[in-house]
Amino acid sequence: MSGVDAATAGAPRLRPASARAQAPAGDGSRVAVEAFSRGDAIDRDWMGWGALRVLSRQDWAPGATRDDGRVANMERLLLVLDGALDADCGDLGRHRVEAGGALWIGTGHGLESRLANASARRPLRLVEFWLRPDRVNAAPAVAAWLPDGGPGARDDGVAGAWRPLAGVLPAGQRVAAMVARLGPGECSAIPHGAGHRRWLEVLSGGVVAAAGEARAHAGPPAGGLRLVEGDGLGWLAGSTGAPATVAAFDDVPAWVLLLALPD
Repeated sequence: MSGVDAATAGAPRLRPASARAQAPAGDGSRVAVEAFSRGDAIDRDWMGWGALRVLSRQDWAPGATRDDGRVANMERLLLVLDGALDADCGDLGRHRVEAGGALWIGTGHGLESRLANASARRPLRLVEFWLRPDRVNAAPAVAAWLPDGGPGARDDGVAGAWRPLAGVLPAGQRVAAMVARLGPGECSAIPHGAGHRRWLEVLSGGVVAAAGEARAHAGPPAGGLRLVEGDGLGWLAGSTGAPATVAAFDDVPAWVLLLALPD
């Protein structure tokens, strides 16, 4: 049993960016940094986190492409950080996702796809998640989320507001995904909700995750765990060691994603 699967209540698991494996493409057009074991990068202590099986941060050169072939029985969530993604999903259409947007691909009983950097001049940065589905051999489906301001945009007047990726993950899905942008020094409560496991990924900037009540613009709390861009933290919901708040560092904004997951 891996260290992740044997995680105990009261002991959140940190997966720092510095410890993740780099997996460059053979032609040099893409570089992926893998949080969990994938391909030739095997770490028995990090085989996944509950239903979350792949967490891959990727940098694509201008014009780079990737033919994923046929994938079955996996939910894929792609969040574009910079640039634009072009996703050719065969009979389910072609989808362009700009920075701040998200694309969900439910491969169901099998779906072929081809991903590409939509620009011949600008690089592409994205984060890709693969999640075990609630049921197998479903009909394939694709959905894009492109709200004004992107999924990290804040609600007017609400500091550090969390926004669900509504319309991307299918109705009835046991996985919940939400994002928040925090201004310098802003603090926000980590939402309660369904899911036995949680995963917090820092998409940009830096945060402090800590116990205690959230206070907007109070600055990072003392004694919390500092996380920088590319770091992730997993914990069991309701455990005594679970963080209750997340705050951006005093001098920089932060963009974070939270997943609530079944086992």
